[in-house]
Amino acid sequence: MIAGALRSIRTLGFRLASPLDRLWLLATGRGHLPPLWLRRHTGSVSAFESAARETSAYLDRLGLWKDLQVVLDVGCGAGAMVEEFRRRLPGNGRYAGFDVHAPSIRWCRAQWASDPRLSFEVAPVASPYGSASGDPIESYRFPLGDGDADLVLAKSVFTHLTAEGARHYLAETRRVLRPGQPAVVTAFLYEAGTPAVEMAFPHAAGDGMRVKSRSRPTAAVAWEKSKFISMIEEAGLHLQWHSEGYYPGRERRDAQDVLLLGL
Repeated sequence: MIAGALRSIRTLGFRLASPLDRLWLLATGRGHLPPLWLRRHTGSVSAFESAARETSAYLDRLGLWKDLQVVLDVGCGAGAMVEEFRRRLPGNGRYAGFDVHAPSIRWCRAQWASDPRLSFEVAPVASPYGSASGDPIESYRFPLGDGDADLVLAKSVFTHLTAEGARHYLAETRRVLRPGQPAVVTAFLYEAGTPAVEMAFPHAAGDGMRVKSRSRPTAAVAWEKSKFISMIEEAGLHLQWHSEGYYPGRERRDAQDVLLLGL
């Protein structure tokens, strides 16, 4: 309850600061960005643009921008990746984004209403980041048909899911992915028995999960590597490539592990 009240106060503060932030964005040629309070909802404000650039660079390095027609952006938030996809998709391409946070989806719909290639959906599932009174996550069906997607992107999604939610999202990724096409997901992965990781994520939560906070377990979730790979394989996917992320005691690379998955 106290944490929820503090988050509400923080959000109010960002809302009050949004007019000044908007003037700054316009002055610096970044008027396409969402309001300050929506950027903060997805994490560090300073990382909103840089994280999108880093993700785009990964897609470049892996050669995944070529021949894209249909993209699914899982947990799209306030659309950090949308401009990149708009620029890269062909005229007959399609982008579908969804998120549990209704205000972010409303903003995306208004911001890109003029582009018929783009669609945004609220996932009506119960979530600390959306509505607490939503449906069970296992009932949600990704907004694409079977085998429709040329690319599924799930950035900073599995860091906020329970084991049940993670299994379901992996299964849905398998369902919508076209054979021969990739999915890119990020996660915090660790090797069992690593003291530094256990300090960063001090609480064991079962199913190979470790969390930073018992009171808010989905605030930051780390997965034991072999367990997460088993979940990937159980969903009918396989790991094609893996870039290790950063943990205390490990040489610093990116904040989260990046995994390339295929059928």
